[in-house]
Amino acid sequence: MYFYGMKLTRLIVVAVAGIGYASSLFAQSPLMLPEAMSGTTIDLTIQTGTHAFFEGVETATAGCNGSILGPTLILDKGDFVEFSVTNNLMDTTTMHWHGFHVAAENDGGPHNKIAPGATWTPAFEIMDHAGTYWYHPHLHMMTNAHVSKGVSGMIWVRDEIEQALDLPRTYGVDEFPMIVQTKAFDAEGQIEPASHKTRLPWSTSRWMRCSRFRRNCCASMC
Repeated sequence: MYFYGMKLTRLIVVAVAGIGYASSLFAQSPLMLPEAMSGTTIDLTIQTGTHAFFEGVETATAGCNGSILGPTLILDKGDFVEFSVTNNLMDTTTMHWHGFHVAAENDGGPHNKIAPGATWTPAFEIMDHAGTYWYHPHLHMMTNAHVSKGVSGMIWVRDEIEQALDLPRTYGVDEFPMIVQTKAFDAEGQIEPASHKTRLPWSTSRWMRCSRFRRNCCASMC
């Protein structure tokens, strides 16, 4: 679902992936349900694409394993997971595991750059408890530009305590990722990321894991 608002010459879009119960009744656009990936080997490809936020306009975007956003990674606490992150952008980038307890060499902060065409292969034990986390680029001075284009996705961690609870956990049936982002667009309908110089509103993201019986939220990108 997309909700549009206008402020001067700038458009703000809020993208929602989730709440599938009412999608057939109230959605103005098809439900955006990212694919789910699980297991101990995770392959992500950062790539460019396009997305039709507005009728008749193809907006340049970027995503992981697709044209915008990325798959939901469903991981188990205690597993040792090997990641492969390939950068098919024209820009250098990184991949940060937001909220994870992870050593610096396996975290994609500004120090672990992925050059265009290169692949980064971190591997580490999932040490965090069940919860909602997310992944996104974190290159110095370029984080907002890459995330605004769409390079980001959710991580759900499961553990024994959560598994013992009587909760819905069938992905895309009774449990959904809900991603809310603000985006600024130029007059041609292209995403216009804010910068440290422009003082424009930064793109923000909210990540929620929703079902009929629970909602776990993590903080927005800083």
